[in-house]
Amino acid sequence: MTDENIFEVTEKKKRHKNSLPDPEIPSGRGPGARLAVKLFITLCAVFLVVFAAWKLSNLKPREIKPEPEPEIVTVATLKKLINVSELATFKAVYNGVAKVYSKTDPSEIDYYVSYEATVDAGMDFEDVSVRVDNEAKEVLVIMPEVHISDINVDIASLDYIFVNDKANTPSVSSDAFKACEQDVRDESGVQPEIIDLAKQNAENSLTALIKPIIEQLDDEYTLVVK
Repeated sequence: MTDENIFEVTEKKKRHKNSLPDPEIPSGRGPGARLAVKLFITLCAVFLVVFAAWKLSNLKPREIKPEPEPEIVTVATLKKLINVSELATFKAVYNGVAKVYSKTDPSEIDYYVSYEATVDAGMDFEDVSVRVDNEAKEVLVIMPEVHISDINVDIASLDYIFVNDKANTPSVSSDAFKACEQDVRDESGVQPEIIDLAKQNAENSLTALIKPIIEQLDDEYTLVVK
């Protein structure tokens, strides 16, 4: 076979090969592929449902706290407040001169003695009366009588003026101290200013103590102290 014939045969084979159809490549859109996609979507949906159910089961229920009941102004509350409080009343400084009479002749004065003393006036706060009128929304506080609660004579302040020198004995300080205490009691008893100031101070103290509590519990209540 000549070279020319060989070349012709080769060319025919090439043309024959090129004329053959290309092998089919699966496009991935057949029935099997569609089934796989549906199965995947179904599994995802099932997973989401299970996950949501698990999440909800682990959520703690929200606690509903009951609303606090409103506090009411009561006598017991106010009495407790008054009794545990140390309320100042009134303290007065008194300068006086006492007369000391003879033991053998009560009409004769043995000596005079000047002194300094403090006088405490106040009341027993356990005896304070409290009344609450919830309809009228009024709190009435009634104070007991004010009295002289304590007398303290400064023994170092005693200064003597003797009329009878024989009265200057070792017991003179003791006798003079007793005379000064009695003199303070007598003088303070006839001075209404001490009692009045003590009463006013006690009223102010009770008002300052109770009024803020009443306003906090119910600002519609009024306070009367007398």
